[in-house]
Amino acid sequence: MLEATHAFAVPISTSQFSCVGERSGNQDAIGYHLDERNACFVVSDGVGGHAGGELASRIVVDTALNTFVDHPSVAADDIRHAVKEANDAVLAKQRELADQSRMSATIVSLFVDRATGEACWAHVGDSRLYWFRRGALMQRTEDHSLSERSGEAAAGQGANGGERLVKSNLLYRALGARATAETSVSTPQRLADGDAFLLCTDGLWQLISQQVMERSLQLADSAEEWLALLRRAAEAKADKSRDNYSALAVWVGSPQQVTLAGTAGPLVTT
Repeated sequence: MLEATHAFAVPISTSQFSCVGERSGNQDAIGYHLDERNACFVVSDGVGGHAGGELASRIVVDTALNTFVDHPSVAADDIRHAVKEANDAVLAKQRELADQSRMSATIVSLFVDRATGEACWAHVGDSRLYWFRRGALMQRTEDHSLSERSGEAAAGQGANGGERLVKSNLLYRALGARATAETSVSTPQRLADGDAFLLCTDGLWQLISQQVMERSLQLADSAEEWLALLRRAAEAKADKSRDNYSALAVWVGSPQQVTLAGTAGPLVTT
């Protein structure tokens, strides 16, 4: 594990991309804050089917980051507060703009205390975070979508629970869809040298598999190269999707030192 003190910040590198795909505009938004002590990474996707998705995702990213900068913390309550502020900001803009009164967006976010080497992440909707260690998937977020629930019982829970279903993407949670933000927050995790995180919108994970993500990571020697490989794999299948696709990669320490040695075989593309 990484042992960090105030004199030594956990080393972090990052890279990102966002592609329009076959759409006329880009409703994905990406942003991050990185200083000597703290880091915050946010990806958001405007929910299709309602006007204002592009604006909603930008509000979500900017508000969450600004809230974190004002009060940097990886505590669960503070993370929920940052997401709540983003939800409130979208709702406020809905009231201001009558023609965009139903705009909403997803969020996936990673919060890091570089001095202690601790991280937490949070999400609402179906934008995902993937956590890799030594080139293999450790964990990913679970979508707030009907496809992640089980059959007819899932649809019944959504109706009985009073949640307003975002039908276009079959989401049952999104920022701007309800007065309160029901945020899923991870347990605190101690980072290890070689950890890698991928935050992405559904447009990307619908195009490429977990196996492609892992193999690409094992082949890469930087966050930039990892995303270049993922983007190439996505572009090869982009004609099958009309959605935007975006990703933000976060590397802790030197993932290439624990992945390249075990690499063998060609890049998987299915």
